[in-house]
Parts: sequence; C-alpha cells; structure tokens
Amino acid sequence: MNARQRFNAIMHYRKTDGVPAMLLEPFEGYTLERWREQGMPEGAAPEVFLGLDVQHNLRISFSPIPVFQRQILFEDDQYIVDLDWMGTTVRRDKRAPGMYYGHIDHPVKTKDDWLRYRERFQFDRSRYLDDLDTMAVMAEKSENPVSLGIFPFFMRLGFYGMGLERFLTGFYDEPALIHEMFSYWNDFVIQVISPALKRIRPDVVTLNEDLAFKNGPHFSPAIYKEFWLPYQNRLMRVLNDANVPLICQYSSGDFRALLPLMIENGFNTIWPLDQYSGMDPYALRREYGSGLRMAGGISKQTLIDGPDAIDRRLDALMPLIRQGGFIPSPDDMIPPEVPLANMIHLVKALRAIRL
Repeated sequence: MNARQRFNAIMHYRKTDGVPAMLLEPFEGYTLERWREQGMPEGAAPEVFLGLDVQHNLRISFSPIPVFQRQILFEDDQYIVDLDWMGTTVRRDKRAPGMYYGHIDHPVKTKDDWLRYRERFQFDRSRYLDDLDTMAVMAEKSENPVSLGIFPFFMRLGFYGMGLERFLTGFYDEPALIHEMFSYWNDFVIQVISPALKRIRPDVVTLNEDLAFKNGPHFSPAIYKEFWLPYQNRLMRVLNDANVPLICQYSSGDFRALLPLMIENGFNTIWPLDQYSGMDPYALRREYGSGLRMAGGISKQTLIDGPDAIDRRLDALMPLIRQGGFIPSPDDMIPPEVPLANMIHLVKALRAIRL
C-alpha cells in the first residue's frame, strides 16, 4: 500500500497493512536546528530523513493579496518586533522565530478598518499556486493523501485581525461586525475552493482554527451556534456536494463542549487530540462512535521522555488503532526538547505496526 491508500483505508475502516507515520503540524525551525546538531544532515528534508508520510497539500492560498510587507519595528539581542503576514504586530524570540511571544497590535479596530482589510481577501486565480490543470493532475497521481487546508478560518481570522481579547468580547460588544466578518470570510473561502472542487476531490479538508485552550473552548456552545453555524453551514454544503469524505476540525485545546454541534454541522474528523487538554481518544470513541475519525493522541512529553514512554503509549493505543478510524501521531509541533533519536524511534515504532 502507498501512503494515500493506507491513510484512506484506516480512516474508512478498511483492511490495511499498517498505520501512517505522519505529523499533523509543521516543523518548528529551532527544533530542526537542534536536530542538525544531533546528526540530521544539513539541507536534508526532515520528512525524507525520518521516513515520514506526508500529505499532498493543495497549494491554494487564503493569505492577503497584496501581502503585508514585513517591517522590523524593534530589535534587540533576544527579540524582534515586526509586522507579520496577516498585518499583526508581533514579538518573536530570535531563538525560535517561528513562534510568537506576544501580539502587540492588530489591523481591525473599527468597521472601516475591516472594510479596508477585507480588500486583501478577494478571489483571483493567483490564489492557485499551481494552475488548476496541474493541480488536478498532481492530485490524481498523488501517492500521498490529498489535503485541502483552509487557513485561517473564523477563529484565526478574528485572532489575527482583532486580537484575541477584543475578538472574544466582540461577540457581545460588536456582534454585527463579527457576523459581517464571518459571512464575508465564508463566502470568500467558498469562492476560492469551488473551482478546485469541481476538478479535485481531496481525501480530507481541514478547517484550521484553534477554538480552545487547555481547560475548554474560548467561547460557549451558544456563541458557536449563533456565529459559526449560519455561515459554516454553507461551506459544509459545498464540501458535501463535492463528496469530500473527511471534513476535519483542526484545533488544539479542549473543544469537547462544541463537539455535538460540530458533528451535527457535518464534521466527521478531528485532530490533533491535545493530550494535555484531556482530548482522550478512547473517551471520544465511546461517546461518538466510529462516525468520528481522529488523529493525534501522542503528547510532547511522551516524545521528550523517550523510547520506553513512546512504546508504552503506542501499546495503550493499539486497541483503538486496530478498530480503525484513528491515526496515532504527535499532538502538537515537535518542540526542541525532543531529541532526534526519540523522533526516529517513534517513526520506526509506527512503521513496525502491522494490522
């Protein structure tokens, strides 16, 4: 079996020869620097070096056009403050520039700001980073699972545009603005993906937004029902009409309180199952049954603790792996505290699983 066949077999409860060895999050730059010090060759692609399965991501952009030009506003020996890709002013640690260490300012403070901001999010063919004919051929021939990631989606749009505190209070203080933002963004996403979905059926579509923190969602189910569902429903109909088999909520944190509404709305997949937040895959399977597919469930601490901890976690997950509809994978970006040797062990252990 190739990686695409294996992914689809396990996610649709069909016979398979093993499980995918895949990550759900991108690599953090500082982690790769540490791994090069520990033996990964300079210039080597980490996915290739480790022998990981990868997703074939359709190269469709939801980023601002024209892009915000990066501007360094402040710099000292440890930190940089700059204008980021979504127009936010952010503080970064030079040792880990891919991570944020504080959002300082945001572009949307008034409705007029939003009307100007949304002009950068219009549909045109330049959002297809490969032309549509090429994209369709590449997807058809891909031996890796074909994925369409919609990033950012509502929560991330509000976070980048308004800042977390103002966005969350906006549900109460400025509901008309939030409704307008969500309605516009949903229509924009549908405009962008619809031509591609006429030619390509992805194996999975992910809506990428961190809806929760360790102890629960950032907002109540009532807010989700009022602000998400009226607009997200239209997108779900588009995905269902295109026969997309897996519609995935991609979120860290504990969003269990939102899950009944999500499933009712059409989600049938969730990842990466943040273990520190109590997203226990066994409890979720007991509550929602085989209709909810999952991936993740291996904590950062397990990877830091080493081979014995990794083996114990995989042993604990084996009954669920054998049921199907679940892919064991790290539940977050790999931090630099994870030694390269531990990551190599995880991949070898996943490859050794036979079903």
